[in-house]
Amino acid sequence: MIPESDVMQCEPVEGHASGLIGYLLSDLAAGLAVVVDPPCGQAELILALLAERKLQLTRVLRTHRHAADPDDCTLLFARTGAELVIAEGGCAGSVAGERLRRVGNGAQLTFGAEFIHVLATPGHTPACLSYLWRDRLFCGDVFDLGACAVGDNEADPAQLFDSITRDIFTLPDRTLVFPAHPIRGRRVVTLAELKVRCKSMLGRGRDAFITEMAFRRLTRPALARAMGSSLPRK
Repeated sequence: MIPESDVMQCEPVEGHASGLIGYLLSDLAAGLAVVVDPPCGQAELILALLAERKLQLTRVLRTHRHAADPDDCTLLFARTGAELVIAEGGCAGSVAGERLRRVGNGAQLTFGAEFIHVLATPGHTPACLSYLWRDRLFCGDVFDLGACAVGDNEADPAQLFDSITRDIFTLPDRTLVFPAHPIRGRRVVTLAELKVRCKSMLGRGRDAFITEMAFRRLTRPALARAMGSSLPRK
């Protein structure tokens, strides 16, 4: 693991209503910062952290956005002039022009002396990105495998399997994974641990995973009706 230096900081910003976890990455020496997936309702907190540390927010990095999600970055863009970074084909909301940057797999972003590498990881939605900074991966909800069993969302089991097994699991085992929502209560987990956790669902191969998710989509509504409630994702 690469330790943080005195001039580099990585700080979680959690949305209390949504449970979404965003991450503020700061280069204190350069006075620059980027934020990954800022949670709804936390713009004022992020602005206060920036002001306290005399930082300029240069980019807002989105791992993904659902069509029904509220666009809560308006205040951040208005007060900072930051650039929105999303996947090619992703939903930009009200942001356009010079403040919008669409990127694909292999793109490289900079802030101060730091580099952030972009990975295209579709599956949870058609236009998902993950961001690799040093030994840390900010991957949104790519490990929400249960979303593939919900029939009314944008998840694609085939794309998700490929993104995880071909693009993420090929990173070093010591990579620290920072999800947009806790994974079984964990806010950070190593890639080695995730490989073990996901083996039961992904270890049987691509076709088996797609078939399993298709079966769950078919049986889930009837099971939910029988139980008289919505089923949790698993």
